[in-house]
Amino acid sequence: MAKTKGENILEVRNLVSGYGRIETLHGINMDVPTGGITAIIGPNGSGKSSLLKSVSGLIKTWSGSVALDGKDITNFAAHKLVTEGMTMVPQGRVVFPQLSVEENLRINAFTVKSRELVQTRLEEVYEFLPILSERRKQFAGNLSGGEQVMLSIAKVLMQKPKLLLLDEPSLGLSPKIVDFVYDRIQQLAKNGVDVLVVEQNTKKALSIAEHVVVLVLGNVRFEGAPKVLEQEVDLGRLFLEGRIAE
Repeated sequence: MAKTKGENILEVRNLVSGYGRIETLHGINMDVPTGGITAIIGPNGSGKSSLLKSVSGLIKTWSGSVALDGKDITNFAAHKLVTEGMTMVPQGRVVFPQLSVEENLRINAFTVKSRELVQTRLEEVYEFLPILSERRKQFAGNLSGGEQVMLSIAKVLMQKPKLLLLDEPSLGLSPKIVDFVYDRIQQLAKNGVDVLVVEQNTKKALSIAEHVVVLVLGNVRFEGAPKVLEQEVDLGRLFLEGRIAE
């Protein structure tokens, strides 16, 4: 795989994958440039979440390759990818409802060997998301939907990822909470964490992304800057094409 380390944090080449015998991704080629936010958008059923799951080791890649910062990670198990610096926040609110906020965070620091470092990470997370500091002793199941999304993100931040994958972070949230979550995502990128986000809220995704990939029916139909997408591509037509074919 030809690549200069540091040019892209993630490279996907000719990736084919699916569920059972059904192929959902048909030779995907895409990059996540180092230093910013990349968004994957497309109509429902286009394979966006499948792509994220293939990259993150949750479903098997049938053929093709995935490289993280120059290292081939194709079909690495999800827990091994954490040690390589890539973590994923799946769709929905992935928390342990019967545990406190702080217990959720501490459990997710399983790759951190030092107690002192765990405490440092906790303090960093609480500074980044002060509402979680206020709720640290509360059961996670008693948090609001928006707070549970924030906790889901905070849990993976305990592992200090270099690449964070987010699957539909705005799902089921009010516009006000979506704005806050996306503000935090932008701040993460400013703090040096590369972000790859799959999002159905196209307008919101394009408002923060420096790089965008449009997926339709398991194929990449566009990759580049959001401004180029808006100027040169009839996005509505592409989305309609995907919906008609469903």
